[in-house]
Amino acid sequence: MAVPVAVPQKSLLPTPPPNPEQPAISDEAAIRQIPEDWIRFYNAGDAARVAALYTEDGYYLSAHILAHGRPAIQAYWERGIKAGGHIDFIKPLTIYFTSDLAYCAGTYQATNAAVTVDGRILIVLKKVKGQWLIAAHETVVRDQPL
Repeated sequence: MAVPVAVPQKSLLPTPPPNPEQPAISDEAAIRQIPEDWIRFYNAGDAARVAALYTEDGYYLSAHILAHGRPAIQAYWERGIKAGGHIDFIKPLTIYFTSDLAYCAGTYQATNAAVTVDGRILIVLKKVKGQWLIAAHETVVRDQPL
C-alpha cells in the first residue's frame, strides 16, 4: 500500500528581484560604525582593538608619524593612550563607497595632555573577506586659536 507524501508546491508567483539597496544600506552602516568603534576602543585604552580595525598593511599618517602595518599602528596608538589621549568625537561629513572601497571625510576633536584640538580626518576603507577595514587614515590638526 502506497503512503501519500505531501510534496511542497512550487509557487506560481514570480520571485521578487533582489533589493539592490540592501547591500548598500548594510555597507553604509558598517562604514559608519568604524569611527564609532575606533573611538570606543581608543578611549577604553585598547590599542590592539583599534589596530584590528586596520588592514594588515594599513597606514596611519599625520604630521607626526607615518605608521605602516598593524604592529606600527598599534604601537603608535599605545603611546597616545599612555599619554592620556582621548578622542572626543569623529564627525563624518561625507561617505562614499563602491563594492570594495570606501572613504569617509570629516572632522574630529581630541583632548591630549589636557589640551583640546580639532582637525580634519580622512579614512580610506577596503572590504577584506566581507569586512570593512581601514586601509589608510590621515589626520590633520587644524591651526588652533591662540
